[in-house]
Amino acid sequence: MLDAFLLYAPLKGIITLVSVSVAERLRKIFSSEIDREAIDRDQTLSFFDRQGLFRPSTPDRTIFDKASERWKPVHVTFSTTQKCTLRCTYCYAEGGRLDDIDIPRSIAKAAIDLVISNAERLGEDPSINFLGEGEATASWREFRWAIDYFRSECKVRGLSPYVELSTNGVFPASRVEYLSEVCTGITFSLDGLADVHDKYRVLPNGKGSFDKVLRTMKAFDHLGKEYHVRSTVSREALLSLSEFIEFIGRTTKCKNIQLEPIFDVTPVTSIATDIQHPDADDFIGAYRKAKQVAAMYGIEIYYSGADTTTKLAFCGTTSAKNFLVTARGIVTSCNEVLQPTDPRAELFQYGGWNEASQRFDVSSERIDKLGKLNPLEIEKCKGCVAKFNCAGDCYAKTAVANGDPWAPGYTYRCAITRQLLKDNLLLSLLAGEIGQIGTKQWLTC
Repeated sequence: MLDAFLLYAPLKGIITLVSVSVAERLRKIFSSEIDREAIDRDQTLSFFDRQGLFRPSTPDRTIFDKASERWKPVHVTFSTTQKCTLRCTYCYAEGGRLDDIDIPRSIAKAAIDLVISNAERLGEDPSINFLGEGEATASWREFRWAIDYFRSECKVRGLSPYVELSTNGVFPASRVEYLSEVCTGITFSLDGLADVHDKYRVLPNGKGSFDKVLRTMKAFDHLGKEYHVRSTVSREALLSLSEFIEFIGRTTKCKNIQLEPIFDVTPVTSIATDIQHPDADDFIGAYRKAKQVAAMYGIEIYYSGADTTTKLAFCGTTSAKNFLVTARGIVTSCNEVLQPTDPRAELFQYGGWNEASQRFDVSSERIDKLGKLNPLEIEKCKGCVAKFNCAGDCYAKTAVANGDPWAPGYTYRCAITRQLLKDNLLLSLLAGEIGQIGTKQWLTC
């Protein structure tokens, strides 16, 4: 093992390995134990000084001010239905357990018209995404109507339509060809090998869904359609996580798998199941082994909190960039906060459909408050090395754990984020992919 420290300055674009001696001198600078003259006399410190490492660097907070004045969404996420072909035991949306309502076409049409109009005005291409209270394909007529209308309107205006679907994969084989044709991106939920997946992602009759999902994925493989897998990782799944990645590599053409530890949603839903998240250290260890297996099959595995890209927002919740319309016509910034009874609704839900005026009413005050969901405003982020990479992590999950996304307490995901970010930075450093300095050298002097 290298006797070295990882030096990481995300806002400076600096990442390198430094010796113990260099690390100690850097520590003294940042604790004001070394003066200007000492820096000038030290060749290594002078080098870092020229890179701007010792100059203050604070992101511009004003980019989040008055977010409501810039609210012009060109992307809409639909929860077209509360119907679902599964009854997942940990489902934050309580899919299939609610009222089985479908989104009225008038609401879907208005949302599509709005994003297309904004896209034309801004010179961008619009997109629609399906992810919400149930399985979008379970209400096939409404789902297909929204896609067909969106695509036809884009064609008339010379725009390129982007359609993304997150699905449980449990739908008739007759629908595969259409979905392969119209969906730009598809993500399947698969939570591990059959014994694990079938414990959590069950059919209404209580039986497992693994075979059905795998059959659907292979149908897309046959058509040459690329897709991703999103896996919610339970304690049981950790025990065979590497085997699961190997299974995907051997039996499918999937090359991208997102791994997210299960999160307890019982405080904000009516689900009575006991949901226990994995231990952070156990998840980290299993993830590292799985990543090695994935590399052998050319598969990228991904955890949302450890992205090496610097950013000031974890997701589109910040400044209400997410325009998500539920089956009831609620406008929310978070795909996990969908019901009016959710205790987090006052923060994340910022508007709704007005039947009388046939338009969406949104709250400028709530949009502006959502602009404050960024690592510069969140107490727990202030001393964290990952704050400009995870940007405060999932705000909805933090709200469940701490009652408030701005609260100082960490979640167990924070420990996972810091360790996996370090791994990813080291891998990127060794590959020479990022950083202004040190990509091929180790500073030891």
